[in-house]
Amino acid sequence: MLLARTHGRAFRHQVEELLTQNRLMVATISGFLLLYGVAAYVLVSRGLGFIHKMPLFGPLLTERLVYLLFFFFFVMLVISNATITGMGLFRRKDMEWQVALPLPERSLVLWKTLEGMTLASWGLIVLSAPILLALGQLFHSGPLFYLLGLPALVCLVTISANVSTWALLVLVRFARPWWWRVVAVLAVGLLLLAFQRFWIRVPESSKGTDIVASLHDVLRHTEVCMHPLLPSSWVAETIFAASRGLNGQAEFYLLTLLSNALFALVVTGRLGATMFYPAWHRVMTAAPEAQARSGELAWFRKRNRLGTGDVWRFILRIDRPSHALLVKDVRTFLREPTQWGQCVVIFGMLLMYSSNLRHLGYDLQNPFWTLVISHLNLLVCCLALSTLTTRFVFPQFSMEGQRLWILGLSPLPLERVMGLKLRLIAGVLALLTTLLVVMSSISLELPLRRAVFFCGAVILQSYGLTALALSLGALLPNFREPNPARVISGFGGTLCLIGSFLYILGSAAALALPDALAWRADLHKMPLTPMEVMKGECAALGFVAFLTIVFGGIPWWQAKKKTKNLDYLRDL
Repeated sequence: MLLARTHGRAFRHQVEELLTQNRLMVATISGFLLLYGVAAYVLVSRGLGFIHKMPLFGPLLTERLVYLLFFFFFVMLVISNATITGMGLFRRKDMEWQVALPLPERSLVLWKTLEGMTLASWGLIVLSAPILLALGQLFHSGPLFYLLGLPALVCLVTISANVSTWALLVLVRFARPWWWRVVAVLAVGLLLLAFQRFWIRVPESSKGTDIVASLHDVLRHTEVCMHPLLPSSWVAETIFAASRGLNGQAEFYLLTLLSNALFALVVTGRLGATMFYPAWHRVMTAAPEAQARSGELAWFRKRNRLGTGDVWRFILRIDRPSHALLVKDVRTFLREPTQWGQCVVIFGMLLMYSSNLRHLGYDLQNPFWTLVISHLNLLVCCLALSTLTTRFVFPQFSMEGQRLWILGLSPLPLERVMGLKLRLIAGVLALLTTLLVVMSSISLELPLRRAVFFCGAVILQSYGLTALALSLGALLPNFREPNPARVISGFGGTLCLIGSFLYILGSAAALALPDALAWRADLHKMPLTPMEVMKGECAALGFVAFLTIVFGGIPWWQAKKKTKNLDYLRDL
C-alpha cells in the first residue's frame, strides 16, 4: 500500500501536468483512440456477421475464432508482461535503492507485477472493447453480457501477468548458459523444418475444393486453444454463456477466473518472498564478473592483428568510429533478450505462416483470392514492422540517457550516428521482410513481376518506418525514463504509432488501387494491357516513395537539423 500511494501520487501529478501543459497530446491520443474504436467496431462486426451467416459451419467458425482470439491475447500478455516486469525488477536503477529499503521482497514483486500488468495490458482493453461490442451485437445480448465480459478480461490480464512473473523468477534464478544453447538448437531446428515444409511439393489431392475437409483440417490444428485448463477458454465460455442467457454458467466461469486470479497473486507473493532476492543478487553479481573477464581481454592487452572487425569494416566500407558504433548497437541488442526475444517471436510466426501457406488446402487458382491474400501478406509484414520500430527503434535515442554526452564528444556527430542506425536497422528489417514476401510469393505462385513489385514496396516501407521512428525518437526524447515501455507510452511513442499506421494505410491503399482497377476492368470485359498494368504498378510504387519522403524523409531532415547542435545536453 505504501508503494501504491507513492506511485498513485506521482501518477496524479503527471496527469494534472498532462492536462494543463500537453493538451495537444491528450487531444491527439483521444481522437486516435476514438477513431480506432469506431473503425474496429465496424470492421469486426461486419466480419463476424459475414462469417456467422455462412451456411452449415458459420456458428462453428465464429466460436472457434473467439477461442483463438483470447488464446493469442493470453500468449501475447504473458510475453509482454514478462518483458516489462523483467525490466522493472532487474534492470531499473531505482531497484538498487528499493531493495535496500525496509520493504519485504514480496511487496516489491507484487507491485512490479501490478505495474507491469498496467503498462502491458491497457492496450488489450482498448483492443477488446470494440470486439466485445461487436460480439454483443452479433449475439443480440443485453447489458449483462458486458458486465460479465469486462471482469473476465481483467481476470485474464491478472493471471497472465502473474504467470509471466513466475516464469521470470524461475528463469533468472535457475537459468544456466547451456540452456541458451538448447534454445538455439531448437530454434534452428524449427527454422529448418519450416523451410523443409516450404519446399515440399504439395500433392494435387490437397488442392481440392472440398470445403468441409479443408475446414476440418484447419480446425483440427486449433483444438489446443480450447483446452479446458486454459484461462482464455474460461473467458470464451463466459462470453458464450452470457450471450445465450445462461447466467448461472457465466457466473461460474467468471468466479473460476476470479478465484484463480486471486490465487495467482498469493503464489506470486510467496515466490517473491523466497526467490526474488537470490535472483536479484545473481543478476547484480553477474555484471561485475563479466566486466572482470572482459577486462582481461581488453583491446590493449591483445596483439595488433587483423581481426573480424577489420574484415567487416573493409566489406561495409566504413571507418573505425562508425564500425565501433555499429558493434555497440549489435552487442546491446544481443545482450537484451527482451528485444531479440520479441523479434524472434514475431518473425517466427510470420515465417511459419509463409512456409505453410501452400499447405492450407485452399484453391489458390482463383486470381481474386490470390490477389487479396498477397496484399494482406504485405499488410501483415508492414504492421509487424511498425510494431518493432515503435517498440524498439523509437526509444533508442532516449535510452542513451545520461550517456549522451559521450556520443557528443565522440568523433561521430549525432546526425551521423542516426544515419548509421538507420542503415543498420532498416537494412536488417528490409532483408527479413523481403525474405517473407519472397516466400509468400512463391507459395502463391505469383509471377516474377508481382514478386518484385511487393519486394520493392516492403523495402520502401522498411526504410520509411525506421526513419519515422528514429526521427521522432530524436525530436521527442525522454532522457529521464530508463524504461523503454514508459518512453513509448508518452506523446512521442503515441505519435509514432499513429504516424506509422497512417503511413501503412496510405501505402496499402495506393498499392491495391492498380489491382482493383485491373480487376474491375476484367469484370467489364475490358482487360488492361500488360503495359498499362505495369504503369499502374510503377505509379503505385512512386506514390509509396512519395509517402516515404513525407512520413520518413521530412521528420528525418528535422531530426538531423536538431541533432547538429548539443542542445540535448541541457535536458540531461
